[in-house]
Amino acid sequence: MAERYRAVPAGGATLPGVIIHGGTIYTGDPEVPRVRGLPIDNRGRITRGVEAWEGDTSAVSNERIDLEGRTVVPGFVDAHVHFLSWALAANRVDVRRAPTGEAALALVAERAATDRTNGTDGDWLIGGGWTEQLLADVTDPAAALDRAGQGRPAALWARDHHALWLSTRALELLGGGEAIRREHDAWAVPLPEPTRVERQRAVAAGQTAAHALGVTGVHDFEWRLGRRTWQELDLDDRVSLRVVMAVTAEHIGALDAIELVTGFGSDHVKVGPVKAFCDGTLGARTANMLAPYGDGGTGMDLLPPAALVELITTAAAHGMPVALHAIGDAAVRNALDALEATRPAWLELAEERPPRIEHAQLVHPDDLARFAALGVVASMQPAHAAEDRVNAETAWGDRCGGAYAWRSLHDTGATLIFGSDAPISPLNPLAAICAATSAPLTPGQQVDAAAALAAITTLPSHVAGLARTVGRLAPGRAADLVVLDADPHEVAPEEIASINVVATMVGGRWVYGRPPW
Repeated sequence: MAERYRAVPAGGATLPGVIIHGGTIYTGDPEVPRVRGLPIDNRGRITRGVEAWEGDTSAVSNERIDLEGRTVVPGFVDAHVHFLSWALAANRVDVRRAPTGEAALALVAERAATDRTNGTDGDWLIGGGWTEQLLADVTDPAAALDRAGQGRPAALWARDHHALWLSTRALELLGGGEAIRREHDAWAVPLPEPTRVERQRAVAAGQTAAHALGVTGVHDFEWRLGRRTWQELDLDDRVSLRVVMAVTAEHIGALDAIELVTGFGSDHVKVGPVKAFCDGTLGARTANMLAPYGDGGTGMDLLPPAALVELITTAAAHGMPVALHAIGDAAVRNALDALEATRPAWLELAEERPPRIEHAQLVHPDDLARFAALGVVASMQPAHAAEDRVNAETAWGDRCGGAYAWRSLHDTGATLIFGSDAPISPLNPLAAICAATSAPLTPGQQVDAAAALAAITTLPSHVAGLARTVGRLAPGRAADLVVLDADPHEVAPEEIASINVVATMVGGRWVYGRPPW
């Protein structure tokens, strides 16, 4: 196996292997929020080391790295991503930027033609990125996709991955049925799975791309094939991210049978929370609402109260917190009600691994303070606010004032963690910070740079029960950090997305942009 860190000198010496200095270094540690010098020992951990912690960069060291005015922050942790799907999407049809249904089909036709030229047109044509508004432009979706795909079986996921568009040839192979399938009907479609080599190659390339964006860790919500791929790579010492794998609810029993609990795993791959769906999505109008959408309907309740209470209780008994997908205000309220009813069952577990509500895109004003009061984490995706602007205004109208309520939740004392939900939105932490500090859909809901950074650096690790080992650039923690060419605290919110990642370090090892710079 490849060495992950430099060898520790004989006798277990802990003199710093590197001292990083000469710039602005944010630690994420409220007791010592900034330092002038950051010492890292030969095991890839932060150390006080001589007097370097106090800023004495003249200390003896194997290597000194001058930032030349750059900024260091703890490594970015994307708290909600579907990593394998995101990695595979890089080589699949992407219609997200298509303005119309006709333009989306043209992109499919272009890919089909390219595949035919390259001799790779024998398999299914898979991609995604469409919206309900785009689909409304298409007459006879199955036949249209069949023509664009030149007769190949084709399947396109909606942008929110809660609906699937199938071609005529695909339907023939599947034994018929609807061309547009939603929620569980979509997820149950037996699409061809990538091979082991394809999975591993995609995730390896995805790690490289993520590190270039400053990402040092992810909370991955793709359990079955994602888990298998991470485990395969970890056995070969090929995982450079720190991965927390969410478990789909139907697998709780299997994990309990082998006494596997949240937190189990290696230094780089660990079992995370139990994921369950309380509702659908805004785009598909399946998010569960207290009052009807502007264009009709109230969405879907995918996990009735009794079943939700049972799930939370069962997960807690197995030592596992829950991560509940809830987008509409009714789904958020139902999730909070169930967590409140079961609080005695999970309260002790929550000291290190609290329950989470994923997305929380629309929270009723009466429920905002309940997150902090109950100790429930709000796991949110700032990029959705900008992408959903038109959709949300049509669906929610005046209720948009309470949508994507980062500031309101933060001000009540709730713990916020941020992610991308990639491939639904781009995996780009600086863009997420930009969106959270500028609040493109809901003015007045912006948070400051310090709060946004905490939500995508230190707090995701704390919520995952890893506070003792990662998340802060503090003594004893792993040196997971990112070097930036500007300070997010010092530029205008709208400029944060333009900051460049200079280098990324995981556990004392440069995984992107190794100096000199």
